[in-house]
Amino acid sequence: MPSHHEPVTDAGRLFSAFGVVPTTDVQPVQRDADAILAPFIVPAEQPSCDALGELHMGLCGLLPAATPEAGLAARTRHCRVEAMKSDPTCRRSWWSGQRCIVPAERLTQWSYASGRPELWCIALADGQPMGLAGLWSARTGPDGETQRSFCLLTLNADGHAVFDRLHHPTQEKRMPVILPAQAQRQWLHGSGAQAERLLLRCPAEQLQALPLEPASWPSRADDPAEADLFPEAWWGLMSKAPRRKRIVARRGAPEAPLPITGDLFG
Repeated sequence: MPSHHEPVTDAGRLFSAFGVVPTTDVQPVQRDADAILAPFIVPAEQPSCDALGELHMGLCGLLPAATPEAGLAARTRHCRVEAMKSDPTCRRSWWSGQRCIVPAERLTQWSYASGRPELWCIALADGQPMGLAGLWSARTGPDGETQRSFCLLTLNADGHAVFDRLHHPTQEKRMPVILPAQAQRQWLHGSGAQAERLLLRCPAEQLQALPLEPASWPSRADDPAEADLFPEAWWGLMSKAPRRKRIVARRGAPEAPLPITGDLFG
């Protein structure tokens, strides 16, 4: 299961990091169990040398123009870079140049490296918001209003010092594309070939990852594969349990301190 992102909603951080000024409230809106509205950035109709683009609210989960059911969004929140040119859901947005940047404060994902599930958060080590590469689309809804939606692009994370140790053990290791600040304008305004060259894995040393306290965990994992492994009562108990110091038995070696940077799982 790919990482979940926490949107940037503070107007000051949106302006300082991306040069965008919100014209409406950008707090995420939970429409229902499957529909979440969150902010994303697209090229402005009247480009500015200061602003990266313009900010919109859209459904987290790409909806092709011809798709009648909004419930599809829960299954299209991520698109594999390897399939973005051919996947029926994403290809039209890619070939139309409908690229976007999704502002994120942090990512969250489950880790099983300790032998039990722990929710970890991943952020940039310098404290700046992340600019996640995505694709977007717009369609006319049943009420005649324009409905915007977007998805995040993901890469294989095998061997990555951070993301290789996240996700369920039976799942492929994936990570979102985290664009460097100096590459974000080219991602939005460059050619398709230029944009494709920016689809790279973020170096682990530029990331900071930490476990979240159990009290902040959801009641259970939202991944069906994970939920099946642990009964409902287990998630409820773990979310209320105090965090205990992890003890790792090693032959002839002291316990390693909890890492906080890219090499966090060493």
